[in-house]
Amino acid sequence: MSLIKPVALTAAFLIGMLVCEVAWADPVKDDEYAKLPVCKLNAEGTGLVVEPCRTAPAQKPMPRRPVPQTIEPTPTMARPQQPAMPEVAPSPSLQSLTRPPAAPVPVTGCDTAGCNGANGVRYNNVGKGVITPSGKTCTRAGGVIQC
Repeated sequence: MSLIKPVALTAAFLIGMLVCEVAWADPVKDDEYAKLPVCKLNAEGTGLVVEPCRTAPAQKPMPRRPVPQTIEPTPTMARPQQPAMPEVAPSPSLQSLTRPPAAPVPVTGCDTAGCNGANGVRYNNVGKGVITPSGKTCTRAGGVIQC
């Protein structure tokens, strides 16, 4: 592995940095800068009276102007009254609404149109499930039908 390329690139980078430092260096030194007059605008306000010039020195920090702080309390608001709710009859319990699922019916035979159950009922294929002659939808899982 050759070290010539990395060394040459590093040297070129360092020389470039030195050239930039000289090119961007401030031509006026600190002592010379302190001797320059303070910048002021000309009478028309369009330019400086003397160029080059130095910025004005910082003024003494001004004391803060005392301002009285007024804190007003938040007004108290009365809570709104709850609206009267209408009387509602109690709802029936869930136990009276739900019936236990029917026992699964074993399948005795199937064709492309549907299946026959062991109870003698024909279940016709509809989408992913089957339907009874009375219109009740059921599911078929393996050899049983659950309604």
